[in-house]
Order: sequence, then C-alpha cells, then structure tokens
Amino acid sequence: MVIKKLPGLMIGWLMVISVWFLSLMPLSVPVDTLQGGDKLGHLLAYFVMTYWFLHLADNKKLVLVLFIAMGFVIELLQGLTGYRFFEWADLLANMAGVLMALIIFSVFKWRLKKLFYN
Repeated sequence: MVIKKLPGLMIGWLMVISVWFLSLMPLSVPVDTLQGGDKLGHLLAYFVMTYWFLHLADNKKLVLVLFIAMGFVIELLQGLTGYRFFEWADLLANMAGVLMALIIFSVFKWRLKKLFYN
C-alpha cells in the first residue's frame, strides 16, 4: 500500500519542503507587486498542499491540523529571522487555503488517487 502511495508522497513532500524553503529564505525581489498578491500565493500554496495530502492520508483531521500548524510555525520563524516578518494576514491566508481544500475535497470528492492506484 505504501509503495503505491510513494510517488504521490514524494510530490507532496517536495511541495512542503519548497514552501518551508521559500518561506524562510531572504527575499531578493519584492513579492507584493500586485496588491495582496503574496496572500493569494499563500492561499494557493496551502490549498494545493492540503488538497494533495487529503487524497493520500487516511487521517484527514491530522492533515488539516498539521498544515494549519505549519503555517503558524513558519510565520513565527519568519518573525525571528530579522529579514522576514510575522503577518497575521499571511496566517489567515494559509488557513483559508486549508479550509478551501477541505471544502473542495468534501463537496466534490475529486480523486487524485486514480493517478497512482489505477
């Protein structure tokens, strides 16, 4: 069973690692070229990661809790860096992405699993 999930898990963990890296590295270019554009980026990143893992995990509640916690921890760490900042709006955008993924997953029941199991 785990072997069949392996490609999906590898892609999912690559997304998670990318978000951690991009969230904690120093910024070399301004991110907010569009008003609120970075908030849309937060929402989309957390939506995609959460939606992806909801299809792979048996414990859906754990997925939700872990991605909300991840967003909070990353924001806290950004506040400690000296070159990034803790922003409540970013945290809310992260949580909105998680919630949106849960709603889409629950209502439409789209299955990414078909890519890996059939």
